[in-house]
Amino acid sequence: MTTSKGAERKISYWEIAAFAAPAAPLLALSLPVIIFLPPHFAEHLGLPLWAVSAIFLGARVFDLLIDPWLGGLQDRTESRFGRRRFWLGLSTPFLMVLLWLVFLGLPQGVPPLAAGLAVFVMYIAYASMMIAHLGWAGELQPTYHGRTHVLGAVQTAGMIGQVLMLVIAGVVAQGFNGSNADAVHAMGWTLLALAPITAWMALTFVREPYRPPQPHMSLRDTLGTLFANKLAMRVLLPDLLLGIAQGASGGLFLFYFQFVLRFEGEAQTLLAIYFIAGLVGVPIWWWAARRFGKHIALQGALVFGSVTTAGLLFLPAGNFAVVAPLMAIAGLAQGGGVLLTRALMADVVDEDELRTGARRSGLYFGVMLTTSKLGVAAGPLTYAVLGLVGFAPALGADNSATALGMLSFLFIGVPIALYLASALSLNGYPLDEKAQAELHAAIEARHAANSENTLGPVTK
Repeated sequence: MTTSKGAERKISYWEIAAFAAPAAPLLALSLPVIIFLPPHFAEHLGLPLWAVSAIFLGARVFDLLIDPWLGGLQDRTESRFGRRRFWLGLSTPFLMVLLWLVFLGLPQGVPPLAAGLAVFVMYIAYASMMIAHLGWAGELQPTYHGRTHVLGAVQTAGMIGQVLMLVIAGVVAQGFNGSNADAVHAMGWTLLALAPITAWMALTFVREPYRPPQPHMSLRDTLGTLFANKLAMRVLLPDLLLGIAQGASGGLFLFYFQFVLRFEGEAQTLLAIYFIAGLVGVPIWWWAARRFGKHIALQGALVFGSVTTAGLLFLPAGNFAVVAPLMAIAGLAQGGGVLLTRALMADVVDEDELRTGARRSGLYFGVMLTTSKLGVAAGPLTYAVLGLVGFAPALGADNSATALGMLSFLFIGVPIALYLASALSLNGYPLDEKAQAELHAAIEARHAANSENTLGPVTK
């Protein structure tokens, strides 16, 4: 059910909400994969630690290679159901099968090879659905602020999904005294329920705008064009640095708040407050992008993040009444980076289309997912650095001053430096609202000319 050629149709608020809905299970899946599944594989399934590390690191590295290929494949797809709708619908049942297997179906004592294969295939289905959704998001309202509007709704839905995962884990653990395995099973059933419902909403109530068929490009030509696109590199660099910062801080959050700030029982609650604040912060950065421009708003979010991260050094240990509201303030920046880097990349696709004649949203968002995952994959390196200075999680707050000092540096100092470097990299970014409007007008003029050449002159 695609729209016909011609003027862009105004999208209602209901359609944007229906379109954004699949982001809830898609982004929600990222939390258990990082926080809950690895210990579940080790403790409940009985896999050795070396196998758990190999499975999740290997799956992520494999994912880095597959994302751009999937994006290019989706860009070249032609079907009567639309390009993005086809892949979103096709990927959903495969992802559901793999969610059931990884979260619920693997038995205790499963061989590492079988568990690893299940995770690898789940990552492929997840990437396919995610790229289709993001590629569609960049095309649904192809104007400078329209994309921010759509991607803001996507980010909001995604953060709702992430908060839901944290709430479910907390309710199972604290309300029902459940195990980590019980929490993983509850999250799996929730994701299984959300995936088909939200995909159905998008596929039923949202029409995919028509895009001209894309000319085929060889892998060499595609990569050459991609790396020659200076605007794409300007967006991918801060996205990579932001991913590294989030990967480093995310993996150390509980260690820092439990061992340095002495919040043994409240660390999970502080993490939930941080994520809920990120959800509240999305409309703030959304407004800032409309008021000042996307790259300026992104710089603001990065600087705000660096300042609030530095403020963690001055939090009073063990004082929940003081730390909780300060964590809410710090969390406001959390949703701005992802929202605005994706909105900037959607504009870069316009510049690429004008130069090449191909609409390759899937390729560019596939590469963006690659850089984001590459950054997050750098997170486990912090564990190796801590190990070099003698840090041992079993010692908790009794680790040496040197080990706790390194923990503080990695959790606070490294993200500050990366946030500021990301903000500086965007100085002089040229693709603002006016430039994007000119690109969009040129693309529409080309489409009109191609349509006239195909159909012939219209006579009365």
